[in-house]
Amino acid sequence: MLSIDPATTEDATAIWGFLQRFATSYAPSREAFGRNYPRLLEGEDSDILVARRSGIAVGYLLAHRSLTLFAGGPILEIIELYVDEAHRGEGIGRALVQAVLDRAWAAGCVEAVVPTRRAEEFYEALGFQPSATYLKLRLLGGGESD
Repeated sequence: MLSIDPATTEDATAIWGFLQRFATSYAPSREAFGRNYPRLLEGEDSDILVARRSGIAVGYLLAHRSLTLFAGGPILEIIELYVDEAHRGEGIGRALVQAVLDRAWAAGCVEAVVPTRRAEEFYEALGFQPSATYLKLRLLGGGESD
């Protein structure tokens, strides 16, 4: 049986393991993870959801809600979505996205967006449409993720 639940401190080890396989543009730092994970759990504008199959974590999703002027309200941005390779194709990613969308709509979000290079077809199958080019500038020093 699949369940989707808000992450807890007890999920940190599983999510750290998933993050190491998820990140391709960055080398995740255990120190930064240990510092930031509790802050995300406490943040009222962040959602970390964990998918469990028979009580075992098999994936996670991290999203943020941001109040905007251009959209006329808050938007949801899905930042990280990872499903363990052994459980892909079982609808887990879809269930995680639907759960965070339900939470976003309940929080008054007017739009959901996702930056992606590798999963465009997955998100389009869920109804997302190409909208903008996503650019980034890596900030070094104080904004650097270790």
